[in-house]
Amino acid sequence: MTDPIPSAGETTIIGLPAIQIPITTTGDRPLTQEDIETIARLAPGTALLISTRGAVSGSRYLLDEDEVTVGRDSRADILLDDSTVSRSHAVFRRVGDTFAVYDSGSLNGTYVNRQWVDHQQLRNGDEIMIGKFRLVFFTKSAVIA
Repeated sequence: MTDPIPSAGETTIIGLPAIQIPITTTGDRPLTQEDIETIARLAPGTALLISTRGAVSGSRYLLDEDEVTVGRDSRADILLDDSTVSRSHAVFRRVGDTFAVYDSGSLNGTYVNRQWVDHQQLRNGDEIMIGKFRLVFFTKSAVIA
């Protein structure tokens, strides 16, 4: 085991060039080049959720079914294992080429862009908060003009 490096007290900013990486609407976790390439390769009628906060930060979840369940239950399509998430918390539904999120009667609620919702159609860059987890929604059109 290695000993931790002692704190140096104050830190100094040195003149490194800025890195230009698109960020999510909340700025919690910048998108990586790999994220952008993955979004660009999405098939029509599919979407991607990228986790920006929580134990699974950086994880990606493909929405490629008509219904994708989210919850703490091990049978959920997207398992978010934390006490702030209900066993059956929410469902992502696809209708044509659009997706919406529906709360499943969860205790802590489902939020889109920090607003409590019972259900909400999703647009690129929308942030879905489920318990302490934040997931950002993208379709291919987010990177293809």
